[in-house]
Amino acid sequence: MTTDKSPLHEADGLRYQAVMLVGPPGVGKGTQGKMLAQIPGIFHVSSGDMFRELDTNSKCGQIFQQCAGIGKLVPDDITIKIWQDYMETKVREGLYAPERDLLILDGIPRNITQAALIKPYTTIFKVIFMVCEDREVMFKRIRGRSLKENRIDDSEEVVVRYRWDLYKRETEPLIDHYPQELIRIIDADNVAADVLHQILSTIVPIQKKYFKPPLM
Repeated sequence: MTTDKSPLHEADGLRYQAVMLVGPPGVGKGTQGKMLAQIPGIFHVSSGDMFRELDTNSKCGQIFQQCAGIGKLVPDDITIKIWQDYMETKVREGLYAPERDLLILDGIPRNITQAALIKPYTTIFKVIFMVCEDREVMFKRIRGRSLKENRIDDSEEVVVRYRWDLYKRETEPLIDHYPQELIRIIDADNVAADVLHQILSTIVPIQKKYFKPPLM
């Protein structure tokens, strides 16, 4: 990782300067991501939003629909291709300026394979590891979200526990994959404002050091 304000355009193309949000289902990543997205100079990308914006007539969109239809995860290489296209679109539309905006990655990469695939395109400043010791609290949050947002699949106990097991198996190993000096543990078993305060204490110094002041 660079320690100065290096150019974004390098021999291997545009590098997105990013912070990752990692944590189990129900820990509050989506809530924090939405709040962070309202701050000038921050661009939040969640895997859920990215997939929802897919053109269902495109090749990647059709693959996603096929996988979703049978409850399978989208293959890692296809997921990263979708992410690349999504980022390029946001740059083209002027919604994301890599030289000005810190990228918050939420749900991407999902596993170590995806981490390797995005490595040529990203500089990861920090991995924010949101933890909540009480698993049942997170299950309760997910069930509450299902009622509030009419997400019926989240209300099924077997689905909730499957997603937890999938996270433990595929995503949590990312914490050991990245250098430990990049890991920032956040206590997510608090009110949302307190969790946001912890996250901001990590990312504001990064913004000040590496980015131009945001347009207000």
